[in-house]
Amino acid sequence: MLLQIKIYAIAILYALGAIFMLLFPPRNFLRSGAKLSALRSSSAGLTYDHYLSHQEILDLCEQISKTDPDLANMVELEPKTAQNRTITALELRSDSQTKKPGILIVGGKFIIIKICLDGMAWGVPNALLELADRLLHDSNYQAPFFNDYDWYLIPLANPDGLTFTQAIRDNKPVNASTWSANLTAREGTRPDAWHKNMEKDDSHPCFGVRVNRNFAYHWQDDHAHRPDRCSQAFPGPRPFSAREAQAVRAYVDRLDRRVQLAVHLQPSYEAKKDLLLYPWRYTLRAQSNQQTLQAIGERAARHSRLPDGRIYEVHQGSAERVVAGSLSDYLSGVVGAELVYLLQPHHQLYPNYTDTDVLESFVNRAMLAILSLVRAWRKSEKTNTLSFFGTEVEF
Repeated sequence: MLLQIKIYAIAILYALGAIFMLLFPPRNFLRSGAKLSALRSSSAGLTYDHYLSHQEILDLCEQISKTDPDLANMVELEPKTAQNRTITALELRSDSQTKKPGILIVGGKFIIIKICLDGMAWGVPNALLELADRLLHDSNYQAPFFNDYDWYLIPLANPDGLTFTQAIRDNKPVNASTWSANLTAREGTRPDAWHKNMEKDDSHPCFGVRVNRNFAYHWQDDHAHRPDRCSQAFPGPRPFSAREAQAVRAYVDRLDRRVQLAVHLQPSYEAKKDLLLYPWRYTLRAQSNQQTLQAIGERAARHSRLPDGRIYEVHQGSAERVVAGSLSDYLSGVVGAELVYLLQPHHQLYPNYTDTDVLESFVNRAMLAILSLVRAWRKSEKTNTLSFFGTEVEF
C-alpha cells in the first residue's frame, strides 16, 4: 500500500511539473539555439573541406550572420590591416536577453574562445568556422555548449600573412632570414616559415611584425636587445604598432568583462608536440590561480586524447619558452580574464593544399580540445550538474 502511494505521489508531481512547463515555459527555451536553429545530423563530415582564403572567411561569416541573424552577428574590427584587409569576429548567442559566461576564441599565431595571428595557421579558420557551424546546427553541440554560453570567435586575425603564404606555397623554400634580408633570394622562392604580418618600412628591405609579440604587457622583456627586423620574432618598433594587435585590443575592450574563458588557437609546428599552455609566458613566476588552470587543463587533455594515444602536454607557457608581449599574457594580465589558455595542436608548415585528410584531422583535434576545455571548466564550476548518490551528473 505504501509503495502504491509513493508511485501515485511521484506521478502527480511529474504531471504538475509538465503543466507548469506548458503554462510558464522558460524564456531560454523559447529563444535558445536549439529552438531556432535548423538541426542536422552530427555524422556529417567537414562543412568546409578545403583551406579557406581570407575572402571565403569573410563570405562565410556574412552568410552565417544572415542565415541566423537572431543567433549570429558578424563584427568588422578596426583598423584594417596594412594591405587594407578586414578582420572579422563572429558572435554567437542563443539568448540575447540572458547574460551568460563569454568564451573568446582567437585563431592563429598572433586566442572562452579563439583568434588566429599566425600567417602559417591555414587550418585554424576552418576549425573555428566548423565549430560555429556545429554550435548553430548540431544538437549534440547546442545543449551542452551553445545554449549556456556566448561565443566570440575571431577566425583570422592576420589575413595579410595567411594570404601571402597561401599565394607562394608552391615556390622553392629558402631560409626565412636569408629570404627576408636578400632581395635577390626572393625571386621565385618562399621563406621556409612566415609568422609575421605584412607591414613594410620603405627604409628597410625586411618587413613584417610578429603580432603575438606586439601586445603591451611586458613587451620586449624576453630580450636584452630587440630582435632584428628580419627575424621572425621581430616584435615591432613599439607595443601595439601592428594594426592587427590594435584591432584585437579594441574588440576585447568592447567585450569588457564578459569573457570568462579565453583560448588562443595557435598551431604547434613540431611533430608529436601538442601543447595546452597557460600564462605566464613572459616569466617563470607562477599565476595566482595556477592550480586551477593546471587542473582544468589536465582534465581537458584527458578528454581530448589524440588518435595515436598521446595527450596534450599541460603546463605554464614559460616552461616551454619565455615569450614576452603575447596575447594570452595580455588577456590575463591586462584584460583580467580568469581562465586563459594557449592551445597548440600539431599543424604542418605549408601543408599539402589538396590533402583534406590532414585538414580534417587538425580541425577535429582542435574542436575536440576546445570543447574539452569548456567541459572541464563546467566540471570545475559544477555548472549544470546534480549529485545522485555521490555521482555528479551533467544536464
